[in-house]
Amino acid sequence: MDGTLIPMLVDFEALRARIREALGLDHPLRPLGESLASLALSEEQLRRAWGMVEEAELESIRGLEPSEVAENVESVRELVSRGVTLVFVTLRSTRTAEMVLERLGLLGIAAALVTRDHSPRRVEQLGHVQRLSEGRRLVFVADTPNDEEAARALGIAFVRVRDYRELPEALSRVLEECGGRGGFGSVPGRQT
Repeated sequence: MDGTLIPMLVDFEALRARIREALGLDHPLRPLGESLASLALSEEQLRRAWGMVEEAELESIRGLEPSEVAENVESVRELVSRGVTLVFVTLRSTRTAEMVLERLGLLGIAAALVTRDHSPRRVEQLGHVQRLSEGRRLVFVADTPNDEEAARALGIAFVRVRDYRELPEALSRVLEECGGRGGFGSVPGRQT
C-alpha cells in the first residue's frame, strides 16, 4: 500500500528512531515490522512499539490526498473490471489499511486484505495469499527489496514499483504476465 498504491506518508526513519529510543534498542529495525516480530521484546515493549506504529499510520492518513493517486485508483478499478482477482497486502494494521482504502473509494473492491494483523512477516503474508489463490497465477506488485525477496522465496512473480506513480504501468505488466496483450485484458482461467 505505502509506496506502491499511495506515496510513503510515514517517516519511517523518524519512527524507527523514536521506537529505538523508547525501547532502548540498538537495532536498525529494518524492515520495521519483521524486526519487531523477531526481537526478544516483552509484551509491554511490543504493545508500546506497535502503538507508536499505529499512531504514525493514523497520522499519515490525514496527509493522503486522493486526487494525488486518482490514476492509481482508476488503474486498480480497471484491473478488477477486467476479471483480475485483487488482494491488498500491507504491513499496515487492518484498521489503518481499511481507512486508507475507504478514503480512496477502494474499500471492498479486493477479494481480501492481508495486514500485519495476520502477520508482520511479508513471506507469511504472501504464503497466506498463495493458500487463498487456489492455484491461480499470482503476481505481487510492491516497492521494496524485502517484498521482492519474499515473493521469490515463494515462487511468486514480482513487479517492482520504485515510485507509487509507476503503479498504472506496473498493473499493465501484471495483465501481460497473466496473458493479456497490449494493455488491459486477461485470459479466462488465468486470474491474478
